[in-house]
Amino acid sequence: MMQQLRREWASLMVFSKREYIIWSSYRVNAWMWFLDVLFNTTIVFMLSLLTRDSTLDFAPYGNNYVTFVVLGFCVHYISWTNLGDPFRRVARIYWGGTMDLYLLSPLSYLTPFMGIMFRSVIDDYPRVILSLLFGGIFFGAAYSVNQLPLGLLFLALILLSTLGIGMISASSFYLLNFKQNTEPVRFLLQDVIVALAAGIYYPITVLPESLQILGGFIPHTYALDALRRLIVPGGDFTTKALPLQHWLPFAPITTDIVALTAMTLVVLPLGVWMYVSGIEKARRKGTLTRWQ
Repeated sequence: MMQQLRREWASLMVFSKREYIIWSSYRVNAWMWFLDVLFNTTIVFMLSLLTRDSTLDFAPYGNNYVTFVVLGFCVHYISWTNLGDPFRRVARIYWGGTMDLYLLSPLSYLTPFMGIMFRSVIDDYPRVILSLLFGGIFFGAAYSVNQLPLGLLFLALILLSTLGIGMISASSFYLLNFKQNTEPVRFLLQDVIVALAAGIYYPITVLPESLQILGGFIPHTYALDALRRLIVPGGDFTTKALPLQHWLPFAPITTDIVALTAMTLVVLPLGVWMYVSGIEKARRKGTLTRWQ
């Protein structure tokens, strides 16, 4: 068992190193990556100027709109990678004609997939740190670190839950034969529900009740609610804002933990099972790559 784990880990490191070499080979991309985060943070600052004299109520999320939206960007970057990237990685392996070669090795189904996804991990995850730095250095964002361990817990939960949804999305490539760029899971969640009802740019409380309830079905809503209470200066730990918080007899942060943990325990194993089921279906039908 330990030998198998060491082999999987060593293989994962090789895949990851390969992706890092590819990513770092294009230096112009690195500069554009840096500027993209800076420009996005600048847009956030401009939006904060528009809301400075606004009557929009940001309670219970503190009093710094730049921090409010920068944290929204942080969750967005994690979600964009974990939810949207797995499908693109599977498509890359398929069109490159290498999936069957990977599966001839003694590796698990997940090792090549996770290793190839590493390129997006090094491309997108550091944007979280850059957004926080740019917001604080240039645009007046302020952060409370008194509850940092709890904040990191919520970051871990949103990472795992969105990865589970991303694997459900990736499974549709083989399981449902979606072999084009657009597939329903990522489109409906990332491009529609998250963009509309997660509250990245505005508090979810300004939305109609129906959209607030819709937002309660995605993990982003609870991660953002908790992170903003914990990290934005002046965040309120007691005032309930989300529909589920009004329905459950817990403190808001506790409700967020319960909701995110439950979603993670459901979607992550489901995503792994669906991804493996899709690979096994393709093996039976001989459609692992386009060359077969």
